[in-house]
Amino acid sequence: MMIRPKMVLLALIAVTVLISGCSSGPPASTGNVPSPDGTNQQTDAGNEPVLQKARLIEGWYAKGEDGGYFSALQQGYYKELGVDLTIQPGGPQISGMQLVASGKADFGISYADDILRAREEGIPVVGLLASFQHTPQVLIYHEDDNLNGFEDLEGRTVFMQPGVLYWEYIKSKYNLKNVNEMAYTGQLVNFIQTKGSLNQGYITNEPYALSQQGVKVKYLKIADSGYANYCDVLFTTEDYLKRHPDIVKAVVQATQKGWSHYLENYKSVNPFIQTYNKDMTVEAMNYEAEQQKEFILNEETKANGIGYMTMERWNAVQDQLLEIKGLKEKQDVSKAFTTEFLKKP
Repeated sequence: MMIRPKMVLLALIAVTVLISGCSSGPPASTGNVPSPDGTNQQTDAGNEPVLQKARLIEGWYAKGEDGGYFSALQQGYYKELGVDLTIQPGGPQISGMQLVASGKADFGISYADDILRAREEGIPVVGLLASFQHTPQVLIYHEDDNLNGFEDLEGRTVFMQPGVLYWEYIKSKYNLKNVNEMAYTGQLVNFIQTKGSLNQGYITNEPYALSQQGVKVKYLKIADSGYANYCDVLFTTEDYLKRHPDIVKAVVQATQKGWSHYLENYKSVNPFIQTYNKDMTVEAMNYEAEQQKEFILNEETKANGIGYMTMERWNAVQDQLLEIKGLKEKQDVSKAFTTEFLKKP
């Protein structure tokens, strides 16, 4: 198992990633034709539409948790709206936030709390779409363990990557003073051998990985702790948003369509995702897809569209970060995200 920002996924082999610079704007053209969204799309001398190039850097290796993006790519939804999108897998040594901030990528995937912290550090990123309405992060414990809630963590051993924000929130909210915190190395063997312990994880991954080893577990959902974080948030920079609102709109709405397709057709999309990550099995991604549906599609997104976000939730995340000193000062939340480009059902 390898550690990823905030959490771990299934065992993966580190890959070398070559990041090339992105086009700072659309290529030259000689005319315009209507695009699928009703706007004018640039064309070349032969009156063929010229696609505007853009690059998306994933928060981790290619996986089912980014299924909507790959579905949109596979089905040609980005190209239908005039964008030639390249999806670049991330990894433990790759900071999507830094690559987007430096212009080496146009879009990234992160969390609401990380976006607020980046803005405090002077990185003007903007959330555009929240793939997950609530985080699928969990605390895993052994099936035969007697655990009723987060308040029962007192006195227990917890394997956790240092600095995880939701863990700091849980300790504060539930007044946990006597927890044996052990650094999580990415290997589950310590958790397996330590009865009564808990381990950080994702509902979409670690329970499946452990089941393959014959280890039965249950889990506490971090979302049930009250932590208000949006997860897998598509973001760009204020500058890119100002210069290329047409590309942003196309990427956001094609991604929404991609998620709708993926939720119903993930079994036909996951083999395509596997071409980006040979070490991830299709079976594991099918498990991801089944587990994550409840976090993507709920009553709120049915009414307002996949990826919907509210000012109330962003303010709640900020208040929680201030409480645990994850932020030093309040940020202008109205600049941290926008729903302008989301398409309603």
